[in-house]
Amino acid sequence: MSERARLLRVGQVFVAGGLPTVTYNPRSQLRLEQQVEDYLDERHRILSVSGPTKTGKTVLVKNVLMNADAIWTSGGAVRSAADLWDAVADELGIQSSSEFSWQSTDTESRTTTGEIGVPSVGKVNRAGQEMLSFATVDKVARNRHMETAARKGLRTAMRPLVIDDFHYIPTEQQLAIVRSLKDLVFDGVPVIVIAVPHRAYDVVRVEKEMTGRVQQMEIGFWSNDELLGIAEKGFDALNLIDESGVISQRLAEESFASPHLMQDFCLNIVKENGLRQRQDQPVRLVEPYWRGFFEERSSAASKTAFDMLARGPRQRTDRKPRTLKNGLIVDIYGAVLMAIGYTGPLTSITYESLRLAMREIVKEDPPRGQEIARVLDEMSKIAREQLEGEPVVDYDSELTTLHISDPYFAFFLRWKAQEELAKRAENINHAFAGKSLENLDGINIGVAAPADRQAELAITLLWDTLQQHSNKWLVSVDESVRERLPSLYPSADAHQNDTEDAKQKEQPMPTDEPGSESKP
Repeated sequence: MSERARLLRVGQVFVAGGLPTVTYNPRSQLRLEQQVEDYLDERHRILSVSGPTKTGKTVLVKNVLMNADAIWTSGGAVRSAADLWDAVADELGIQSSSEFSWQSTDTESRTTTGEIGVPSVGKVNRAGQEMLSFATVDKVARNRHMETAARKGLRTAMRPLVIDDFHYIPTEQQLAIVRSLKDLVFDGVPVIVIAVPHRAYDVVRVEKEMTGRVQQMEIGFWSNDELLGIAEKGFDALNLIDESGVISQRLAEESFASPHLMQDFCLNIVKENGLRQRQDQPVRLVEPYWRGFFEERSSAASKTAFDMLARGPRQRTDRKPRTLKNGLIVDIYGAVLMAIGYTGPLTSITYESLRLAMREIVKEDPPRGQEIARVLDEMSKIAREQLEGEPVVDYDSELTTLHISDPYFAFFLRWKAQEELAKRAENINHAFAGKSLENLDGINIGVAAPADRQAELAITLLWDTLQQHSNKWLVSVDESVRERLPSLYPSADAHQNDTEDAKQKEQPMPTDEPGSESKP
């Protein structure tokens, strides 16, 4: 065994991203690499490579173009066509200004004569020729239009241009970019765009004239066998044994058809076993405590996305508290996230499927259809405008389908959503924990100013409860909260007035009969 193989470390085997040296799987049965190579031979079209996030689209193209000196740019860094051409010019070493100079020379000659005294000889006559030159240098500098210069350089170099995450580019700018590339594509410049499946046809949508000039290449989800191949190759390279493939099978089931997740799981399983490099003797892997293992794998980025989607828009909107069948009290954004998770979660969920899931998880009075659609639109907007990287969710209102674009986020919904929503409901749960409404004489709650949506939700729920049990509740809230209640919850003042009216109505009407009394 070579020294390199003996010292092979787990990070060199399970590489989540980049170009894995051991567990890279070209998926030969799908001829994906061959399709890219065929395109490079034929050209005269745009190649649109589409597939779910983290299924290996970029890795595949990079592997094929490894020696092609391709120009790469990311859609996330392209806000306009000018940004694209600046990136191309930078890769080609094209300057934004050019300088031209030329030189003219004038020459004069003259003859000189004289006498030189030489001892013992006498005087000697001397004649000489002198040449005089006069040089003039002129310089002219001018700025070049960067797009023109970059297009000319790309046409000359014929280097492949790859635009990764093409769907990140604003739609109106996609049109300008496609139009600026059209003649170059016709001339044979290879152009490859990489996008998620539901945005694969953006190139055609924005420019109808590209119909027939775009070659679609779809990279689907990974099969269970393909995911298992990652574990088998990696464990074998490290001289590790997975008895009956039990560990590998469980990891594949939780990977949401993503090779990135599978590689990440395999990497951490090996670390859980205390191993960091190839073993000299075969070592049997031990199963971890699965719930703890998967919960720990939930990424911080997914938690940030979840928190922002659960919070919803920042502007003030009335949120009706909803009780789920599992006992959690959430608003409509929390209910929608739980319904998404209830589906599996599936990576593509139809509107009707989500409505059915909502009826299954909400205890009573599930949100109406248009409420759900509005929330899905708002979530997509938040994911697109406020979160970095691939939008974790994307609702297509035309097809009424929600796409979970990030398998890491889908994984988070499966393993962490309920726990995180329980934390957000902490104020409410603490308020009511172990208390019976029928036998409760009073409750004191100290709540901070409701800058947090969950605190506002807690107070709203308390006021709703007060309307039914006003004689048994004593609510004590922070001064800053009490000052905001009338503006946040107009029903609070109305409730006080209604209570006073109700007390007056409960008073017996005075009577003129002797001996009658009014009882409070």
